[in-house]
Amino acid sequence: MMRYSFKPLVTVAVASCFILTSCADSCNGSIETTVLFAKPGPKGVGRNIYVDVVNKPDLGIKKTLLYEGKEFGTFPHVVIINDPTSRFASNRTICFSKFKQNAAETGGDLTEEGLPEITVTE
Repeated sequence: MMRYSFKPLVTVAVASCFILTSCADSCNGSIETTVLFAKPGPKGVGRNIYVDVVNKPDLGIKKTLLYEGKEFGTFPHVVIINDPTSRFASNRTICFSKFKQNAAETGGDLTEEGLPEITVTE
Protein backbone atom coordinates (compact mmCIF):
# COMPACT_ATOMS: atom_id res chain seq x y z
CA MET A 1 0.00 0.00 0.00
CA MET A 2 1.43 3.33 -1.06
CA ARG A 3 1.05 6.39 1.18
CA TYR A 4 1.21 9.96 -0.02
CA SER A 5 2.15 12.80 2.21
CA PHE A 6 0.55 16.18 1.64
CA LYS A 7 2.43 17.82 4.48
CA PRO A 8 5.12 19.46 2.29
CA LEU A 9 2.44 20.80 -0.07
CA VAL A 10 0.47 22.32 2.81
CA THR A 11 3.66 23.81 4.28
CA VAL A 12 4.52 25.44 0.95
CA ALA A 13 1.00 26.82 0.58
CA VAL A 14 0.98 28.27 4.09
CA ALA A 15 4.48 29.70 3.67
CA SER A 16 3.55 31.37 0.40
CA CYS A 17 0.58 33.04 2.12
CA PHE A 18 2.92 34.69 4.60
CA ILE A 19 5.36 35.71 1.88
CA LEU A 20 2.54 37.47 0.01
CA THR A 21 1.66 39.37 3.25
CA SER A 22 -1.46 37.33 3.98
CA CYS A 23 -4.03 35.14 2.31
CA ALA A 24 -7.12 37.00 3.44
CA ASP A 25 -6.42 40.54 4.52
CA SER A 26 -9.29 41.94 6.51
CA CYS A 27 -9.97 45.64 6.30
CA ASN A 28 -10.63 47.11 9.71
CA GLY A 29 -10.92 50.67 8.40
CA SER A 30 -14.14 52.19 7.19
CA ILE A 31 -12.75 52.83 3.70
CA GLU A 32 -11.13 50.06 1.66
CA THR A 33 -9.16 50.55 -1.54
CA THR A 34 -7.41 48.28 -4.02
CA VAL A 35 -3.96 49.48 -5.09
CA LEU A 36 -3.61 49.81 -8.88
CA PHE A 37 -0.06 51.21 -9.13
CA ALA A 38 2.24 53.86 -7.67
CA LYS A 39 4.42 56.64 -9.04
CA PRO A 40 7.00 58.89 -7.37
CA GLY A 41 5.31 61.61 -5.31
CA PRO A 42 5.46 65.37 -5.83
CA LYS A 43 9.03 66.64 -6.18
CA GLY A 44 10.30 63.05 -5.78
CA VAL A 45 9.09 62.76 -2.17
CA GLY A 46 7.22 59.59 -1.22
CA ARG A 47 4.71 58.09 -3.63
CA ASN A 48 1.40 58.80 -5.27
CA ILE A 49 -0.63 55.61 -5.02
CA TYR A 50 -3.45 55.14 -7.52
CA VAL A 51 -6.28 53.18 -5.94
CA ASP A 52 -9.80 52.06 -6.74
CA VAL A 53 -12.17 52.67 -3.81
CA VAL A 54 -14.08 49.51 -2.92
CA ASN A 55 -16.72 50.60 -0.41
CA LYS A 56 -17.09 54.40 -0.63
CA PRO A 57 -17.80 55.06 -4.31
CA ASP A 58 -18.49 58.79 -3.93
CA LEU A 59 -14.84 59.33 -2.94
CA GLY A 60 -13.40 58.50 -6.38
CA ILE A 61 -14.20 59.12 -10.03
CA LYS A 62 -14.37 56.90 -13.10
CA LYS A 63 -11.09 57.29 -14.98
CA THR A 64 -9.03 55.61 -17.66
CA LEU A 65 -5.47 55.50 -16.35
CA LEU A 66 -2.25 55.52 -18.31
CA TYR A 67 0.92 53.91 -17.00
CA GLU A 68 4.18 54.59 -18.80
CA GLY A 69 2.26 55.92 -21.80
CA LYS A 70 0.03 52.85 -22.20
CA GLU A 71 -3.57 52.42 -21.19
CA PHE A 72 -3.66 50.62 -17.86
CA GLY A 73 -7.43 50.32 -17.57
CA THR A 74 -10.65 52.09 -16.70
CA PHE A 75 -11.71 51.97 -13.08
CA PRO A 76 -14.95 53.19 -11.49
CA HIS A 77 -13.73 54.97 -8.30
CA VAL A 78 -10.14 56.19 -8.71
CA VAL A 79 -8.36 58.29 -6.08
CA ILE A 80 -4.70 59.23 -5.69
CA ILE A 81 -3.36 58.70 -2.17
CA ASN A 82 -0.40 60.95 -1.46
CA ASP A 83 1.99 58.86 0.64
CA PRO A 84 4.94 61.14 1.54
CA THR A 85 6.58 58.57 3.85
CA SER A 86 5.95 55.51 1.63
CA ARG A 87 4.15 53.78 4.50
CA PHE A 88 1.90 51.91 2.04
CA ALA A 89 4.78 50.88 -0.25
CA SER A 90 4.01 47.15 -0.37
CA ASN A 91 0.24 47.12 0.17
CA ARG A 92 -2.22 45.47 -2.21
CA THR A 93 -5.08 47.09 -0.32
CA ILE A 94 -5.15 50.21 1.82
CA CYS A 95 -7.68 50.55 4.63
CA PHE A 96 -8.25 53.79 6.49
CA SER A 97 -10.88 55.69 8.40
CA LYS A 98 -9.71 59.31 8.22
CA PHE A 99 -8.22 61.36 5.42
CA LYS A 100 -7.87 64.93 4.24
CA GLN A 101 -8.67 66.15 0.75
CA ASN A 102 -5.62 67.70 -0.95
CA ALA A 103 -5.71 70.77 -3.16
CA ALA A 104 -5.67 69.88 -6.85
CA GLU A 105 -2.18 69.91 -8.33
CA THR A 106 -1.59 72.29 -11.21
CA GLY A 107 0.86 71.82 -14.04
CA GLY A 108 0.88 68.06 -13.59
CA ASP A 109 0.08 65.26 -15.98
CA LEU A 110 -3.01 66.33 -17.94
CA THR A 111 -4.21 62.73 -18.27
CA GLU A 112 -4.69 62.73 -14.49
CA GLU A 113 -6.51 66.04 -14.31
CA GLY A 114 -9.59 65.90 -12.11
CA LEU A 115 -8.51 62.90 -10.03
CA PRO A 116 -9.20 63.46 -6.33
CA GLU A 117 -6.07 63.45 -4.19
CA ILE A 118 -6.11 62.59 -0.51
CA THR A 119 -3.69 62.02 2.36
CA VAL A 120 -4.55 59.29 4.84
CA THR A 121 -4.43 60.63 8.40
CA GLU A 122 -5.48 57.47 10.25
